[in-house]
Amino acid sequence: MVNFSFRILCVVALLIPTLVFSSTISGVVKSSEGSVISGALLTLIARDGLYSETAYSDRHGRFKMVSAQQGVLTLRARKAYFADSSMSVESDRQLTITLQKLSSESEISDQLSASAHFTNIHFDDPQARKFFQVDCVSCHQLGNSFTRRPRSTEYWQSVVRRMLGFWGVTDEKWIKQYTSVLKAGFDGNSVVSRQQHNVDPLAQNARVQEWKLPDGLISHDVEFHEADGKFYTVDQNADRIYITDPILNTTETFNLPEMGLPQGGKFFTVFGDSNPMGLSIRHGPHSLQEGPNGHFYTTNAIGGQIGEFDPAKRTYATFEVGGKAMYPHTLRFDDQGQIWFTITMSNQLGRFNPNSGEMTLLDLPATSLRPEVPVFTPYGIDVSPVDGSIWYSRLHANKIGRVDAKTLKIQEFEPPLIGPRRLRFDAAGILWIPAFGDGSIVRLNPTTMEYTTYALPTLADNEIEAPYAVAVHPETQEVWVTANMSDRVFRFFPKEERFVSYPLPTRGTYMRDIIFLPDDRVCGASSPVPAVAVVEGGMQAIICIEPNDGD
Repeated sequence: MVNFSFRILCVVALLIPTLVFSSTISGVVKSSEGSVISGALLTLIARDGLYSETAYSDRHGRFKMVSAQQGVLTLRARKAYFADSSMSVESDRQLTITLQKLSSESEISDQLSASAHFTNIHFDDPQARKFFQVDCVSCHQLGNSFTRRPRSTEYWQSVVRRMLGFWGVTDEKWIKQYTSVLKAGFDGNSVVSRQQHNVDPLAQNARVQEWKLPDGLISHDVEFHEADGKFYTVDQNADRIYITDPILNTTETFNLPEMGLPQGGKFFTVFGDSNPMGLSIRHGPHSLQEGPNGHFYTTNAIGGQIGEFDPAKRTYATFEVGGKAMYPHTLRFDDQGQIWFTITMSNQLGRFNPNSGEMTLLDLPATSLRPEVPVFTPYGIDVSPVDGSIWYSRLHANKIGRVDAKTLKIQEFEPPLIGPRRLRFDAAGILWIPAFGDGSIVRLNPTTMEYTTYALPTLADNEIEAPYAVAVHPETQEVWVTANMSDRVFRFFPKEERFVSYPLPTRGTYMRDIIFLPDDRVCGASSPVPAVAVVEGGMQAIICIEPNDGD
């Protein structure tokens, strides 16, 4: 009864701003030539710039936004091949917005998404280009306004050396090749492309919300805590947990205690650099999941630990992974309440029982389809709902694997894709794998080991997407996909084999995982690095899509 009453209170709290304080901004979007513009993004931005909500114009150019925001706000209208328009608005306004069509080649090129500019990256071998995408697009878009600036050979060489150094690659021939393609591809010349920015009728009623995280360095993963209606986001490069109230549009910060760890934790201390990139971190929380006890558990990549955060008491505890484990990465709970997690730099999996404190480490096979890369990068992980087996991906080894949860026997497979990343199961036990280098998602039936590939729709024929993660809606079983080269999120209907894309309002968006809220919103954290340079507005954010099907 207590839980039921609490849920009622939460629902009432969610409804009060809409019922009592709502205002309506509506109107039509037209071109300067007089034609209506469908699929324009109308973004209502709070005065402090830390919260916004976005709607799309329909096929008649019309839009309607019912908002709880009050006072003088900024309304921005945006559509590809048109100049942005911004104005100050107050509540209950009916507007006609006129957008000016871009005419110069350079203006159009500057507005194109990173995916268009990435087409200037050329390799003689198409597969080498896909591996380049795996190696070099893991922190932010490549081809956006910051990363495509013309730079000297020496500058690109230093970037490539650092970039490949993350994966242990020091081969000078390889560094020279990557330097060459970047220098040639991003030469400052305009890109000629005719992208198609159509909004599917199913998506035209959707609403997108953003809560900015102005202090975020790598706001990697986010979870929603139903008990208090707040978001919890870990910051890997700041040893923090951000707690965001989506009703009040406020964010507070919980700083992880030092707990006797040295600066640089375990990971960077081993490499002899206790202050990488000017950071003073000890834990490096990367991934988090809510456990059966209502606490959040984190993989502390830098500290080599599993963390436990009590959101009610605001306390934090850690548990040593131990052994040779380096860089705990992604974690998932099984139906026994145990945590399974990948360990990226030491090529291992871990299992942790929060009740008993027992930690088990499994060494994965030292095999790879890319033997030239000295790390194998165990990455995504999930638990089969059919037999409880554990499935994982190894990003740079280009393999996926299965662990029998009872016998701990390991099997590995070579999937027909490049760059398997954060994979997930659906309720029927079908495994969905994002192919980061291929720009596709792959359906695997573990019973028959049959693979089916679905290429993500691109804005132009010669482009490619970079799907980082998939997630399966617990009720509808639709597959949602983060695609980090064109500022979109995809929704895939398996029965229809059809994609619907949701354009996002912030250029440079880079999402690493997806969660589902009880009210059907689809959310994730956008954490491009460094945000101050590579994303519009210079801040990371929590993003939610409210589909509003049929509304």
